Amino acid sequence: MKFFQTLRNRICIGTLKNQNGFILIAALTLLAALILVGATAFLVASTNVKVGGNFRTNQIALQVAMAGGERARELLRQENLSTGDSSTFNDELSNAQRKGQNNALDGYTATTDDQPLATGTINGVIYSAYLTNDTIAPDTISSETDTNKKVMITTVATKASDNSKAVVQMVVKLYTGVSSPATIYSKGDVTGNGSSLTINGNDECGVETALGTIYTKSPAATGLNGNPTLSGSPSAPATGTLDLGIQAMIDALKGSATYTLTDDTSNATYGTSSSYKTVYSNTDNPPNVNGLKLNNVTGYGLLLVQGDLVLGGGFTWHGPILVTGSVTLNGGGGGINIHGQILSGTSTLTDVTLDGGNVINYNSCDLKKAFATEPLIVVNWKQNLY
Repeated sequence: MKFFQTLRNRICIGTLKNQNGFILIAALTLLAALILVGATAFLVASTNVKVGGNFRTNQIALQVAMAGGERARELLRQENLSTGDSSTFNDELSNAQRKGQNNALDGYTATTDDQPLATGTINGVIYSAYLTNDTIAPDTISSETDTNKKVMITTVATKASDNSKAVVQMVVKLYTGVSSPATIYSKGDVTGNGSSLTINGNDECGVETALGTIYTKSPAATGLNGNPTLSGSPSAPATGTLDLGIQAMIDALKGSATYTLTDDTSNATYGTSSSYKTVYSNTDNPPNVNGLKLNNVTGYGLLLVQGDLVLGGGFTWHGPILVTGSVTLNGGGGGINIHGQILSGTSTLTDVTLDGGNVINYNSCDLKKAFATEPLIVVNWKQNLY
C-alpha cells in the first residue's frame, strides 16, 4: 500500500511541475505578443505623427506661397497703374531693378539673381515672388515685350528649419473691360440736338485705333438735329446686333466701389488724375425715381449707375460711364466734358439724349487707368512639385 501511495504522490508532483512549465511558456508567449503589438502601434502612431507634421509644414509653405503671390499680384497692379503705359506689362518686364547683375529677367531658378517683385516672412516662412513674361506664344519667359497683356508670377516659399518648400506659378492679365465699337453705345435710341454737340471717336491720347462715334443695337437708331460735330471711324452713326453685357459688367465692378451715391449730387470731386476711383449708384436702393442727377461734378475712374442717369452743366469725367438705364446730358451752364466712353442700356430700350453743349471724346488712356484700378485677372494657377 505504501508503495502505491508513494508512486501516486510522485506522479502528482511531476504533473504539477509539467503544468508550471506550460504556464511559463504561455506567459512568455503572451508577453512577446503584447510587446509586438505595442511596438507596432508605436511605430504606426509615430509614422502618422511624422506624416501629419510633414503635411502641415508643406501646407504652411503652400499657403504662404499663395499669399505671397496675391501680394505680388496687387503690387504689380499698382505698378502698372503708375507707369506711362498701363495697357501692357512692358514697363514692368523691362524694369532694370529686377534683372540682377546679368541685366536679364530670367525668373526663378536655384541660382537666380533676379530681384523679387515681392518678398516677406509669414509664420517663419520666407517667400519671394518673381516676375517674368508668360509662355503663351509668341511670348516667352525671357522676352521683355508683352504682346498679350499677360505675365507670370512665380512665388517660392521656404522654411529653413524643416526644409519645407512650395512653388506656385500663376499667369495674370490686365482687366480691359468691354470692347465697344463706338464712343457712345446704346441699346436704345440716341438723340443729339444742337451744333454745340461734339462726339469724337479718335483716341484723344493717340494710342489706340479710332472708334466710331455712335453705335445702337438694332432696332434702335440715331437721330441728330442741328449739325453736331462727329469724327471717328466711322464718323456716321452705326447700328447692328452687338449686345454688350453692361449689367454683368456693373455687377462685376460695383464690389470695388470707393464711393456709393444714394442721392443726387452737386459740386463734388471723385478721384484725381493720379488716383482713379470707382463710383457706384443703385437708383432702386434707396429708390430715386428720377434717376441719379449729377451737376458740377468732376471725376476720374469708373462711373457705374444702376438705373437712369442725368448729367447737368459743369460735369467732367475721365473714364467710362456705364448705365443700365437711360442717359440724359443737359449741357448748359459750363457744358459737359467726357473723356472715355458712354455705354447705356439693358435688354430693354433705354434712350440716350444729348442736349446743349456736350463734348464726348474717346480716350483709351483714361479708360485703361480706370480699369487698372481693378485686380489683375488670374488666367491659370499651378503648384510646382519638387
